[in-house]
Amino acid sequence: MLQSRFLVFFFFLLMPIVGFNQQSVESLEQRMNNAKGDEKISLIIELGNALLASDTEKALELGLKAAFLAKRSENQLQEGNAILLMAQASLAANEYDNAIRYFNRALNLFEKINQRQLHANALIGIAEVYSSELNFNLAKNYLQDALTLARRLNNTTLQISIHRKLGEIAIVQNSLTNAYEEYTSLLGILNESGTLSESQLKLKANAHRQIGNIYRNEGNFDKSIQSYQKASAIEQTLGNKDNEMADRQNIAYAYYLREHLDSAFVYYNQVLAYYQLQKDSASTIPVLIGIGDVFFQRGQYRQAVASYNRSFETAVAKNRVKEQITSLVNISRCFNAFGDFPSSQQYLSQALAIAKRENLTNSSAHIYRYLSELNEMEGKHAQALDYYKLWAEMRDSIYSEESGQKMARMQILYEISQKERENKILKQNNEIQELQLSKTRYQRMVFIVLALFLFAILILFGFFFRLKQKDFQKQKETELRITEMNKSLERRMISEIKKQEKQQLLLAQKSKLESLGTLAAGIAHEINQPLGGISMGLDNILLKLSEHNLSDHYLKEKVNLMFENVDRIKKIIDHTRTFSRSHKPVSFERVDVNEVINSALIMVKAQFENHNIRLNLNLASSIEQVVADKFKLEQVVLNLLSNAKHAVDEREKNEDNTANYKKLIEVTTWEDDEFVYLSVFDNGHGIKKKYLEKIFDPFYTTKNQDQGTGLGLSISYGFIKDILGDISVESEEGVYTKFQVNIPKS
Repeated sequence: MLQSRFLVFFFFLLMPIVGFNQQSVESLEQRMNNAKGDEKISLIIELGNALLASDTEKALELGLKAAFLAKRSENQLQEGNAILLMAQASLAANEYDNAIRYFNRALNLFEKINQRQLHANALIGIAEVYSSELNFNLAKNYLQDALTLARRLNNTTLQISIHRKLGEIAIVQNSLTNAYEEYTSLLGILNESGTLSESQLKLKANAHRQIGNIYRNEGNFDKSIQSYQKASAIEQTLGNKDNEMADRQNIAYAYYLREHLDSAFVYYNQVLAYYQLQKDSASTIPVLIGIGDVFFQRGQYRQAVASYNRSFETAVAKNRVKEQITSLVNISRCFNAFGDFPSSQQYLSQALAIAKRENLTNSSAHIYRYLSELNEMEGKHAQALDYYKLWAEMRDSIYSEESGQKMARMQILYEISQKERENKILKQNNEIQELQLSKTRYQRMVFIVLALFLFAILILFGFFFRLKQKDFQKQKETELRITEMNKSLERRMISEIKKQEKQQLLLAQKSKLESLGTLAAGIAHEINQPLGGISMGLDNILLKLSEHNLSDHYLKEKVNLMFENVDRIKKIIDHTRTFSRSHKPVSFERVDVNEVINSALIMVKAQFENHNIRLNLNLASSIEQVVADKFKLEQVVLNLLSNAKHAVDEREKNEDNTANYKKLIEVTTWEDDEFVYLSVFDNGHGIKKKYLEKIFDPFYTTKNQDQGTGLGLSISYGFIKDILGDISVESEEGVYTKFQVNIPKS
């Protein structure tokens, strides 16, 4: 919706240039066929703009024709307008690469001939392309440049339009402060304009409406109501009854959020009466839901059910699926408040059936959650668990889809930035070519002047005529050779530029593939640890079984540990968020660090014994619990222990006298007034000083490619930082390595 509004807004800005609304297409074609020269070019451009909405291909063809004629007649202003038409046609056809190229060409032309109004229009066009590609930051930059030009031109109409667009982008980016500033600036310009036209009054009403939305989203309901009332008063003055009622509906909702239920009820009923008078039953649906919400908050559940039933019946008649679901869920809430759980569940099931039929994933997820809570209240814990599992599966599916969309958006933004860089390189190359052409023209001028000078000497000194004629001929041949050499040089330069562009594209593609492979390896690394724990647990069970020493307690303990590792595999998606530094733990609980260490050691103790590694535990006898995700903290400990094991094994391989080297790993915990401390020490091969600063970077590892991906320490670092802790390392190459984790007390 934002893109379509901007497209209409952009064409509106260009209408003063083309003025095609006053001419029919047939009349323009007839006049164009009879016209000549600059008038014909103007009519071609005017006709192209008239066809933008209906026939973009024809509009582009007319733009090309006008650009050719303007170029031939050396009319740069008309050439710029023709290229601008081509850009608009490409934009309307969603050909964004061509649109950017044409807008930039028009921009350079208008800048060259100092046409600042048209220059601003080209900037707005580029902003529209980036807005269509969801690159709102670049769009804002170009709009700010256009706003600067509009201020220099003192063009208040253009300023108002740009402020409105910047406000819309800020709302899309959820930057309420910036949106408020833009709409406030818009109102400031309108308030200084004296008597306002009807269109300006509509803009003013919309600005108050948007500011009301901003206040409402910030929870400032009193100011929100004041802004909506200002918008409603303007719409009432203009006689726009529909907009006035929409503002009154916003006022009712703000009063409802403010918990002024009587005022909300009055406004909702005013709006309902108007829509019923207009026989606009579709518009009554959200109003009836709002009235039902007021009744519900008052505790008048029967009246609420009646209002929700009316909204449901109307939604069914108008085939408004989401409103049907909302009404049914609200009716279910009322019966739940009555204590009539079977009826409540019946309405929820009906809502769920509609959501499934229409593939409304979010709605289905919310209903599953509500059904789980309802069955739990009735004591039906098995059904509650089933519904909760369905809700959890659907929630994970939604999160996966959102992650995919986010990655797609990031890919789009990356490609846009690449195109922007290519455009800059192309512009620089064009400037170089222009300099070379200027140099060639200068050389030609020098040769012409020299030839004229020689010709004058030949006239004065007739007896040297034949000799000078030969010199002149030689100079002309030299000039032709130089010209040919320059052309050859230009061709070679163009060829080299194309080769460089191809190489850059290949490098970019290679980088993408390497990044994808590395990420896949990182995820495999994360899954491998809990799988290793499960495998080790099974080996230990088989070992105990073969020794006929398998107790029920030991078996239960191992099975529980394996289930915990299975749960850990389910949380693999959390580790990818941890790698991006943007994920926060979702399973906070009070955790005993010593218990976490002991749980981790159960999984690796057998490995240490098999590798003849001496393990020293120096755990504080009583230590205060911390708030963290138990499984993630255990993963940090496992990662540090795994790295320590690898370090001592590697040193043993490189020792000349392995008999004198005793592999040692030491785990210590202690506390002070602020932190609980955990350290893992090993007497392995150590880390070189130059690697210490990079040790926590993603994908950085000193191991071989088949032994690690460099994600373990990076993920551990991210988790410890998420719980406001710290992780550090000290090491001496060939002697020892010590990792220390500081966790704040709860």
